[in-house]
Amino acid sequence: MKRPSSAVPFSILFVAILLLTTSTIAQTSPAPDPPRPEYVDGEVIIKFSKTTGPSQASALAGEMNAAVKKELRFVGAQLWTLSGISVEDAVARYGGDPRVEYIEPNYMWYADGTFPDDPSFNQLWGMHNSGQTGGVPDVDIDAPEALDISTGDSTVLVGVIDTGVDYNHEDLVANMWVNSGEIPGNGIDDDGNGYVDDVHGWDFANDDNDPMDGHGHGTHVSGTIGGVGNNGIGITGVCWNIRIVALKFLNDSGGGSSADAIGCLDYATMVGVRLTNNSWGGGPYSTALRDAIARADTAGILFIAAAGNDGTNNDTRPHYPSNYPLDNIISVANITSSDNLSSLSNWGLTTVDL
Repeated sequence: MKRPSSAVPFSILFVAILLLTTSTIAQTSPAPDPPRPEYVDGEVIIKFSKTTGPSQASALAGEMNAAVKKELRFVGAQLWTLSGISVEDAVARYGGDPRVEYIEPNYMWYADGTFPDDPSFNQLWGMHNSGQTGGVPDVDIDAPEALDISTGDSTVLVGVIDTGVDYNHEDLVANMWVNSGEIPGNGIDDDGNGYVDDVHGWDFANDDNDPMDGHGHGTHVSGTIGGVGNNGIGITGVCWNIRIVALKFLNDSGGGSSADAIGCLDYATMVGVRLTNNSWGGGPYSTALRDAIARADTAGILFIAAAGNDGTNNDTRPHYPSNYPLDNIISVANITSSDNLSSLSNWGLTTVDL
């Protein structure tokens, strides 16, 4: 898979190589056949054909008794709520309509796995493995050696698209992105970007300016990426100096929709994020989500994606979003401290990169 043509700082590649390769995931055994995709009841994502004018679009909405819930402006689509037709019937009836480029359910996505709370660097075998957990010494990313070269770059923005981030955590607060264009708490969109008081990012799951993590998954991921190092507290992240943008689309139960994931990607592109971490999946192929990731690619943003935790071959049973054939996606499996593929990790000769 080609990398983006623009040069990528060492600190970003270091994060990309680590993410998800060293986590032991606890999850139930996979079903023999994929279940029917889950989606938000009564909602569809629709994009009109280039030749469809406003009057035709309005007529189409009238036929479905639909209303616009949200503009997905960067991908040129809309999120509609339906009251006169079911999601299944709308997709079946209008999927081939010449007025429509595509119409699809607003699919659901879920956090990939549950992570433990690592209280000290000594337990982070993925960074420095001395066999402390019974594994094979040096099955790690050689973090101490790499940190001799670089401890990160505070000008680099990393978007954590997840369950939010505990931006007050003692090991994260110094590395959280702060939107300098906003005056916190004044109820005004000071920088005119369409988001009021977006100080650390945005909560697309609840459509507000507080992307606090009520689940824990996004905070753990953020600690792996950018926990402040060499401060005598808690753990050490891969980059001691980084700026984490909190982009919440998974709710406190760990689930979120395509429309909200697209919102996160659009926001990341807008504020200048260089890479996003995406430890989630489980939905089917979504044209709208694929377009949002492709737009991020055009902006030079890497999209680090979990390969999945179903114990299956992604070459024959695709896992999304990691399986989209886009140059900016790096699909990452996870291994054990003994240098073996984790039993529940997905794999794929052509679809999994690391």
